[in-house]
Amino acid sequence: MQSSSGSSSSFDGVEWNRIVNRVLNAWGGYQLAVQMDAGGPDTKEKHEWFASVLAEHIHEKKGLKIDNLEEWMENILYTDFDLVLEDDSINPTSHILLELHSYLKTNNRMRLEQLLATLPNEEEIRKAANESRGLDDGASTSGDEDAEMQENAENEAETSGPRVPKEKQPRTVTDDDGWTTIVKRK
Repeated sequence: MQSSSGSSSSFDGVEWNRIVNRVLNAWGGYQLAVQMDAGGPDTKEKHEWFASVLAEHIHEKKGLKIDNLEEWMENILYTDFDLVLEDDSINPTSHILLELHSYLKTNNRMRLEQLLATLPNEEEIRKAANESRGLDDGASTSGDEDAEMQENAENEAETSGPRVPKEKQPRTVTDDDGWTTIVKRK
């Protein structure tokens, strides 16, 4: 149902900023990069700045298309965060942002809330990012867990013979220049 608290010509900029932050916080690849400080020591500030200029850009650009928004976002991520997202997540993120903006502009509260409800919550994203980060650096386990895992591996090797460990695909790749690339898992 549409709310009767506003007309289609009124636009709540504060709510729009909250919505943009909600989408960015639900974007797994981007959040992994933020948690890994892909933008350097100022990553948190860059994240806040990006959310603000993203909200402003979408609202002020009339007739903005998904491709144009993707290109604009990719440029900022590359330039300011030293980040290349190869997981194709920028396309659905751009689409969702434009769709949410349209619903907010037309005061279609029902569709707005429905779409927001489909986004993963921040805890799910944080958990996934931590798991991905653990695959990359192996630093997600404590010393006790490492010792226990080593002991279990030795016991298994003694009882079952040599075993080839299953190789896990890393979620991020950082090259020699410090660029972080988020890759699609296979």
